[in-house]
Amino acid sequence: MRLEVPTFPPYIIVGVFLAFLPITWMAARRLNDPWAWYLLVAIWSRYLLSALHQYTFRPIVGGLSLNALMSVVLAIVGIAIIDKRFLSLKALGSVYLVIFALVASALANGYLGAVGTFAKWSYLIALTTVALGAFRRNGATEVLCAILTVFLSPLVLQALSVVTGLSKGSEDDGSICFIGGYNHEGGFSIIVLTFLYCGCFLVSERPKLAFGTMAVAVVALFLANYRTSLLASLPILVGTAFFGTVRRFSPSDRPIVVIVTGLSGAVLLYATGVALEHRFNDLSTILSASVELIKPPEYYTTADGDLLSGRLLIWSRYITAYMNGTPLNIALGYGPDSWENAFPLYAHNTFVSALYEAGLFGLASMVLLFAMLFINALRVEAR
Repeated sequence: MRLEVPTFPPYIIVGVFLAFLPITWMAARRLNDPWAWYLLVAIWSRYLLSALHQYTFRPIVGGLSLNALMSVVLAIVGIAIIDKRFLSLKALGSVYLVIFALVASALANGYLGAVGTFAKWSYLIALTTVALGAFRRNGATEVLCAILTVFLSPLVLQALSVVTGLSKGSEDDGSICFIGGYNHEGGFSIIVLTFLYCGCFLVSERPKLAFGTMAVAVVALFLANYRTSLLASLPILVGTAFFGTVRRFSPSDRPIVVIVTGLSGAVLLYATGVALEHRFNDLSTILSASVELIKPPEYYTTADGDLLSGRLLIWSRYITAYMNGTPLNIALGYGPDSWENAFPLYAHNTFVSALYEAGLFGLASMVLLFAMLFINALRVEAR
């Protein structure tokens, strides 16, 4: 059963966003670039609409919510204003392959109502290409500093939720989450993770701002209390803190700095792990009994079904339904968003969802997308 989400009245949410809008406005004026303007408007409006979820998440036209319709509009505008040569970038090839897999699945299953799915991927292409253009024209540092201003409103709403005691029971284990009245701790944590990543990219040019951003983001993530996002933050935090610190010393001093920083980081991570042990007990259970947990859903005990907030059971149901499909379903899945007609809950896993909705072709395209993103990231670091 879905927990009721306590939220702020609309006038408080809108008031907070309008109060900090002048800061974003001034940042946009300094850039004076339409592509940068688009990025700021797109992110700002998305976070505002998500905060007003009690109104914007309801279907209003063709099964689409106001939030989804705004994504469609922003995708169209973004693709319209971008330099069309960016759309032929090799880096987007894996994205196009995912879209092709989803289209093939929709056509094969006669499931053509997944407008939201295609809008989501179009929105990704629009934001990615516009961001690339804005970075090239203004410099990544200047654009990222401007984008950081957009996060002020969600973070202030979270602070207000702490001050006023506006908390939400976690759907994971019933623990308390402070998420500023947003719909779900997972969604709010993505906002904070994006804030964290933007700050980390500034570590070489604006180290004080970067480490300040990291500190604020860590506090916000702990208050949001979403385990998946806490784990997702570790690699970028550790990597940025380690390399950012080492880079500030001369080559002759770096060996000792590496040793001291590495030992200090290991101690800190261990202390953090001990402090949060109760939040991650499920992981040790799964690692010790991983083979026994690979089974059809009807063989899950109550204890098995409670692991990872029921995710293992959810994945088992999806995979079992997929395996019981026709050869066409095995190859191309059941269609984008088809889970809504078969399951009460989303798969809570990108790869399981891709397998069910787009079959082996969709799963392979998704794996390739992530692999290409990783390879491209390594190439950028190597330059």
